[in-house]
Amino acid sequence: MNEKLKRISFLDGLRGVAILMVILFHAYARWPDLVPYGNRYGEIVLFKYGWLGVYLFFMISGFVILMTLEKTTNFFQFIYHRWIRLFPAMFIVSILVFTTAHLLFPERPAGVPVIRDLLPGLTFIDDQILSKIFHSPQGMLEGAFWSLYVEVKFYIIFGLIFFAFGENVAIAGIIGLFLCFILTGHLGRLSAQYMGWFASGAIYYIYFKYGKKKWLWMALSMSLISALFLHRGILATLVAVIMSLFFLFVMISQHLQSIISSRFLLFLGFISYPLYLIHENMMISLIIKFGRWMPWMPGFILPIVPIVIVISIGWILAKYAEPRFRGLLRGILEKKTVKL
Repeated sequence: MNEKLKRISFLDGLRGVAILMVILFHAYARWPDLVPYGNRYGEIVLFKYGWLGVYLFFMISGFVILMTLEKTTNFFQFIYHRWIRLFPAMFIVSILVFTTAHLLFPERPAGVPVIRDLLPGLTFIDDQILSKIFHSPQGMLEGAFWSLYVEVKFYIIFGLIFFAFGENVAIAGIIGLFLCFILTGHLGRLSAQYMGWFASGAIYYIYFKYGKKKWLWMALSMSLISALFLHRGILATLVAVIMSLFFLFVMISQHLQSIISSRFLLFLGFISYPLYLIHENMMISLIIKFGRWMPWMPGFILPIVPIVIVISIGWILAKYAEPRFRGLLRGILEKKTVKL
């Protein structure tokens, strides 16, 4: 096997780091008014800024999507491949969350959902856009779904430019969108404020492919600029800069790639997508329940069992439910395509 193909497993390790950051943020810092331990651990840097794991996901996505685009022949094939990758887990999680929320998890921060809350996740359309379409507030099942809507906008914009004008123009295009947002504050509906992170990941892929240092420094510069324009405070910017440097060191250090490719992080990376979709409200609801049932338990330990539970569910979804449903969908859709 090609040495570069072996090394690419570190991307799953990075996904593992990203999902761990997000889970710890939601467990210890996101909901101080709801969890039994309040804000006791919310100021710990690792927890307080764990939301930056989403931006790490964006960088990984930029890398992977450019690699995927090179392997597809047209825009529609690309979008179909992304849809068949994202929809099965989203569908299963949406049904699972909706059917269990009423009876098992009424303590959910997002509240008990109504049937219309299924719409944003199943269509991958921003809830704010749907609110405008229906002229009424649109809810969604899980707050974490917001990043999926950003991802889909990136797929469409980047994919269209890539197939129309090529790789370099596509990267320049999303950098242009990002810089436009920085300079004017406009294009937020296109999620332009996040495009710098995607661009950084895409440029890292070019470095990975060709090994030329100029791409490495360009990718780092893009992520650093993105970090500097977070507008979330000095410490958040500093943590984002550290995260950007971490991504750089992973790209250039085989030793660090080996560490990142540990079994635990690869496991988390493997289940990261369904786990990301399902974890927040279910985990917080379980933490609240456990706090009621076991008030004597130290607050720092209280989230551990809920985290293990949502990880276990994420594993079942990633290992069994998601691939089987994807295979069923593929069989139906591709059989119809052949007939047509």
